[in-house]
Amino acid sequence: MKQTGVKQIVIVSFFAALIFLGIQIFRIPMPAAVGTPFLHFGHIFVVLAILCLGPKLSAIAAVLGFVIFDILNGYIHAIPNVFVSAVINCLVTGAIFAALMKKTGHDKKKQYLSALLSAVVYGLLNVVIDFFWSTAELMIAGSSINAALAAELTAIPATIINSVFMVVGIALLYVPVKSGFDRIAQG
Repeated sequence: MKQTGVKQIVIVSFFAALIFLGIQIFRIPMPAAVGTPFLHFGHIFVVLAILCLGPKLSAIAAVLGFVIFDILNGYIHAIPNVFVSAVINCLVTGAIFAALMKKTGHDKKKQYLSALLSAVVYGLLNVVIDFFWSTAELMIAGSSINAALAAELTAIPATIINSVFMVVGIALLYVPVKSGFDRIAQG
């Protein structure tokens, strides 16, 4: 195995661990009619992984971090949703960030704004995917469409709050994390 390959495995594993710990250690339960949502740092670390590693490697880190959390905390039923949403969020957000970065050049302010815009995209995708996935799950379980939509409308504020929290986290952490990551990646 090449040294670059080992380095990538270590960095992806590091981000997976951060994602896991960001959920495991910091959780504030939030009320919802459906599910057991909570505020956490996990999505912040996923977006930082996207911004540092790119779409594919961040998807691996996100799936590992989220799935390990779900297995160890009794959320095995959530794994299909977590897997699909993590992959979609990472690939789409990563592609958008890469396209934006091609246009920024070396302008640090534009790079920062690209990171923030990408975080907003991730947050919006997360809300939309969670809303439709959870509504579909309720309908498969036997709810009518109206009941499923009503229940999900009471649960979706938790996802919105997590998305806003994540964007704020990226606004504060992107510059120091990215500069540290760049030093490590080059060294």
